[in-house]
Amino acid sequence: MAKTEIIKLNMLGLPVIQSIDDFSVVTHISKYTIYQLSHHSDKYYKTFEIPKKSGGKRTICQPSKKLKGLQSWILVNILNKIQVSPSCKGFRKGSSTLDNALPHIGANTILNLDLKDFFPTVSSKQVYNVFKTIGYNKLIATVFTNICTYNDMLPQGSPCSPMLANLTAWNLDLRIQGYVGKRGISYTRYADDLSFSGLNPTKVVKIIPMIKTIINDENFEVNHKKTRIASSARAKIVTGLIVNEDSVGIGKQKYKDLRAKIHHLILPTEQKNEKLLYHVGGWLSYLNSVDKLRLQKAKKYISELTKKYPTTLIARLDK
Repeated sequence: MAKTEIIKLNMLGLPVIQSIDDFSVVTHISKYTIYQLSHHSDKYYKTFEIPKKSGGKRTICQPSKKLKGLQSWILVNILNKIQVSPSCKGFRKGSSTLDNALPHIGANTILNLDLKDFFPTVSSKQVYNVFKTIGYNKLIATVFTNICTYNDMLPQGSPCSPMLANLTAWNLDLRIQGYVGKRGISYTRYADDLSFSGLNPTKVVKIIPMIKTIINDENFEVNHKKTRIASSARAKIVTGLIVNEDSVGIGKQKYKDLRAKIHHLILPTEQKNEKLLYHVGGWLSYLNSVDKLRLQKAKKYISELTKKYPTTLIARLDK
């Protein structure tokens, strides 16, 4: 490994790994196991399909416990230490859909574009380039790539895939930000969801052809079915959150639906419905990260119901 590569790794705070021996020492995994997981990684996956919300099927590639363990080591010790682009808000520690929506507050027009098959679009070559760029030699970059990819793509199911997709999209984010920034348009990306906003509807619409050109040029593809434009007449939604003139939240309708579910927890017919209880609990956790105002309203409502119906399921939420 060249001296400059070692300096680069040290500057980034990444482990200096020059050989399989080094990799074996830092991971406490035998060289034989590393060789097997790298050269025959396709044998360590179980694939199955799950339905997509939008219709169709999504292929999940589930790595074995042993392979997932090694992927997790790469994620924690290498990938999570690398800075993603400022426009990237998804799959980052401490970041949520709220962080993705906040830059779009006060906009008159919001444009949402979706990248088609985000993970499968990223090739082994692109993943190799990520590891090579941050300072690893050809051998180690190849080993890491073999461990993190399946059938020449990022597998949906590997803990490394989200961060590798983000790092691969660095140049995409940079080019898009460079283009829209000078036109007074805000841009964020949450995984495969690209959001643009501005005060002038015409300006926002005008960027579409160039944005699609940049996306194609960076080896990604637009899912045309999910392209949405919302102006003052329509609800402005960014990654599932309603964006208003001065705030972001889940919106009146979703809160109304949640309130109805909370009320169901006091009904005699629902007293064994643990699934509903956990569902409401999940929603409260979600509110805690994206809409604290409505979380307080929900908690107040739960407290009021608990006082009236202390022996029902609702009491388990009032803590």
